[in-house]
Formats: sequence, C-alpha cells, structure tokens
Amino acid sequence: MAQTFLNFSVEGTQDRLTANAGMILFGEYCKAIGLEKQINTHLPLPRSNRGFSPFEHMMPLILMLHSGGHSLEDIRLIKSDKALRSLLKMERIATADGIGKWLGRLGLAGVYGIETINRFLLSRHLKTLDKEPLVLDIDASVIESHKSTAAYTYKKVPGFTPMIGHINGGYIIHSEFRSGNIVPADTNLSFVKRCAQQLPKTQTFSFIRADSASYQAALFDYCDDNAITYTIGGQLDSSALNTIREMTQWEEFSPCESIGESLHTMINAKNAFRLIVVKKSITPQLPTMQSLFTEEELQSYIQEKYHIIATNADESLSAQEIVSFYRQRGNESENRIKELKNGFNLSYLPSSNFMSNAFYWSIGTLSHNLFILFKQMLEHSKQHHTVATIRHQLYHLAGKVIVHGRQTILKINTEFISLFHTIRGRIFSASLE
Repeated sequence: MAQTFLNFSVEGTQDRLTANAGMILFGEYCKAIGLEKQINTHLPLPRSNRGFSPFEHMMPLILMLHSGGHSLEDIRLIKSDKALRSLLKMERIATADGIGKWLGRLGLAGVYGIETINRFLLSRHLKTLDKEPLVLDIDASVIESHKSTAAYTYKKVPGFTPMIGHINGGYIIHSEFRSGNIVPADTNLSFVKRCAQQLPKTQTFSFIRADSASYQAALFDYCDDNAITYTIGGQLDSSALNTIREMTQWEEFSPCESIGESLHTMINAKNAFRLIVVKKSITPQLPTMQSLFTEEELQSYIQEKYHIIATNADESLSAQEIVSFYRQRGNESENRIKELKNGFNLSYLPSSNFMSNAFYWSIGTLSHNLFILFKQMLEHSKQHHTVATIRHQLYHLAGKVIVHGRQTILKINTEFISLFHTIRGRIFSASLE
C-alpha cells in the first residue's frame, strides 16, 4: 500500500449509495403529478416495443439539468446512480448519444408536445397565486453559440435569440427559440397573443411589462382592446424628445432622479397614452473627487439622461408607482432568464441542428417550470431560492438505499429526516389535486 499523509484507508462497497438523495424527492414529485403520463401522451412513442419511451428519454435529461449537468454526456451521472434509479423505478435510461439522436428525430413535434405539457402544469401554478392579478413579462435573450446554424445577433456575436414570457413567480408561460438574426422587436404582438392562448379561457393578463423592443402601436392597441394595462419602455425618438422638452413639472423620485409625465401618441396608434419620463442627473466625476469642486462647478458638469415608460394605466396609479412597478421586471424577467441560462445551463446547446436545439431548449424551460412547482413543497423561506442554492441545501445530500424485510429504505443523515417527511407529505397531497 502506498504511503499516505492522513491515517485512513479506502475500501469499496456494493451498497447502493447516492450523492443525490434530495433529487429523489424531486423525482417523486414528478411522478406524483403525473408527468410520466403527460410526456408519454404528448410526445411521439417509439415505433417498436423495444424502443425507449419518451419519458425514458426525457426524465434523465430533466434530472441532469436539475442536478447541475453541463452537457448531454452528464447523463452518465444519472445512469450510474443506482440508488436514485431504484427508488424512482427508472429501470432503463437511454445513452447520451441516444438522447441526442432522439432530440433531432422529434424536433418540432417535441416542441409542440412540451408546450402542451407546460400548459397542463400551468393550471397547478395558477392555483398557487391566490387570485393575484396576472403579470406577463416578455424579454429576449442572447445565447452565444458557434454552431453552424447560428446567425449573428444584435449583440454582434453568433448565436440564437429566444423570446421568453414569464408570469407571476417566474413560471415560463411560453417561449420561442429564435435564430440570432431575428431582432427582439419582431413579432412581439403575436408572441403576446401566443402567451395569452396558454391561459384557461376564464383568465386573462392584467398587466404586461416589456422593454423598448415592444414599443409598438399594434401592441398598445391590443392591450387597449383587451383591457390589459401595459408598462413598456419607450424609445427616445424625435417625437418623444420634443414632448420631454415641453415638460415643466418634475417631482423628485430619488436623490438623482426626477419624474414627469405627459400625454403622448404614436402614428397608427388608436389612443393616446401616458408617457412617464425619468430624468437622471449624472455628474461625470469620481465620488472621491467631488469635494475638490464647488457646487457651481459640479452643476456645470451635470448631464441629464432620460428613460421613458409608455403606459395606459389610469390615474389610480401615480407616475412613481408605475416606475416602481416597471423596474420590478429586473427581477421578474431579467433575473429569471439568468436563472434559466446559468442555473439550468441553457447557454449550452447540444447540436448543430436548429430544431434539435429548439427541442432541447423547450425541455430546459419545462425543467425550470417543474422547479418552480417543486419549490411549493418546501418551506416558505426556501421558495425564493435559486436552483443552485437548492442543489446545495437539498438535492446533493448523501443517502444509502437498503432493502430490509421486503421494504426499501432510504437512509440519510438524522438531521434531515424531519425535512424529508414534511416534503413527502406535501408531495402526497399534491398527487391528490
């Protein structure tokens, strides 16, 4: 035996050990809400009885994304976890190469199938909102990629620009995987309509938030016709700048920001709307140097920057409330997209085939939505955690599976037993809904 620094030895064991004991709870939740039936119903089945079912292809992929995998090759970590597989009754798992071919084979049919499954799961999410007004946040994101099918994006890098629609709590109600040369302003109205089609017929959006790519007369008219309040970032075109120059009343919003508003209209728009203007005063000096200048000298260096928000909100919402509401999209949309790309590693795409990548993206959004739903099984303080935090605190706990007296037992550290019992009780209740 080789000499070692610390006094311990290493031996092998045939016991079924897992570093993903908490992942078993997530897998149990997926089983409890009928995910297997949904996947096998809405995705094409294999042509022979010996082929892998859609669920046998997809569930390992979902588990891989939740556990922090970075590529299809990480499927082997799920495949080698015999403890996890035995408790989740995953007898067969396709190889990474087999899953890659399956993604390319299904393509567009897979994308439509995932959309139907997400719509089924949406009904569960809506029940948790307790009649909150529905807020739709839409935004595009850039995935840099050097695949052969990638095109140059508006950020001057090759890749793809998927459009994502979130509602309350971050659930992705709809997404579209787009080529990189499609600018974010294209077909925004049709995207919003597609988001609305995912809702039950008895429900509709109360608010829509978006950046300046959605500053479009057709979208404003759609919101007016459907009694939807929009707050959309505006564009500083000549018409908007002329309106700003005529404004004389400003109210302080923060130490360096003031707010004003005026009525404004656009060519081809049916109705006028409120134009909320945030004026930010910037002194281009380092903070430590301000004491070297007089007040008059500082005033001479001040530059004014403007940001505008278009809204059809009535006077019950003040300009200050509208600005605060609009800025919440930084968390509700932009941070959620970061979670999607970084937490679930959707900045990685497995194929050079466009539709294969679109299907993979759809599975990623489904995994994200399942995470949003699964967090409802956790204590309230953990329901705002990112997937990276849940991996650290729950998913990646050590466990051992044994069979004793015809009973299968998962052994974990004693301090987590109460937590597991509580979560499993909530999962059982969710299965009855």
